[in-house]
Amino acid sequence: MGYNRDELLNLPVEEKLDLIEALWDRIDNDLLGDKISQKNIEAELDRRIDEITNHPERVISWEEVKAKMKMRD
Repeated sequence: MGYNRDELLNLPVEEKLDLIEALWDRIDNDLLGDKISQKNIEAELDRRIDEITNHPERVISWEEVKAKMKMRD
């Protein structure tokens, strides 16, 4: 089903939001391509888990992060 510009601009808000989301996802996928493949995501998660497991002293709590953020304000 094709739409022209005027038809798109006259869609109900909910349908416009659905369209925007679909377009954004498509643009995001087109731009990133294979840069963020499932394999890359899994490798990064494994790396982070290893970092936490091997260096638990480097882990800071969410409360510490929030406190540091408040100090910057």
